Amino acid sequence: MTYMKCTCNKVKTVTALFWFSILALAAFISPMLIIPLALLAMFNAAYLMLNPLPLPIVLSFVCMVSLSVYAVYMNSGAALI
Repeated sequence: MTYMKCTCNKVKTVTALFWFSILALAAFISPMLIIPLALLAMFNAAYLMLNPLPLPIVLSFVCMVSLSVYAVYMNSGAALI
């Protein structure tokens, strides 16, 4: 069964600003939380943007992005702090 989900642009904007502020705050306070928070943000964005949610596509995207973010984080100087 498919369904149509109507999410207005204001909700999408407020949600994006919320996740961006949480990720920016985590970057300064505890960088170890960036990857789990980014995963939650991506799942939330995919839920709001896609109708219906194609889970294998989202999971593969999350996997690729989280591995690349982790590799960049470990290769940067921030991992040495």
